[in-house]
Amino acid sequence: MNVNFYDNQSNENVINKTLKLITSKNIVFRNMFNEKSPVMLLHNELLNGVNYVEIPTFKRYYFIDNVEAYNNQLTRIYLTTDLLMTYQNEILNTEVIITATEKPSYLSNSLPTTHKLISDTYESTITLPVATTKVLTTIGG
Repeated sequence: MNVNFYDNQSNENVINKTLKLITSKNIVFRNMFNEKSPVMLLHNELLNGVNYVEIPTFKRYYFIDNVEAYNNQLTRIYLTTDLLMTYQNEILNTEVIITATEKPSYLSNSLPTTHKLISDTYESTITLPVATTKVLTTIGG
């Protein structure tokens, strides 16, 4: 099975990550594994400059969560699915309804609300400061 190894140059919370391909290898999975968070045993030199993995057969992208020495030549890596990259097309193509209130309430539906259907995509390179901000909630179906 083909596996692509990358240097991820973006933050974890970015949908369209900037990926630099380091190498592609044909990997044989010998044991049963969890597709959402697989564990791989690889040669040490394969991991130089690598912090991100794609398995095209599964249509999934993965963060390398943990790297553990197995012996002098092999390393065990633990992967976790990157949901933003794995489901980026679904996320970017989802229509959403935005509901806004002046005072947030999690227990009452009696507060005034506004409903508006938006089908545009908004991208930003700005990280919000640690301060009072408005929260945008999206719901997809």
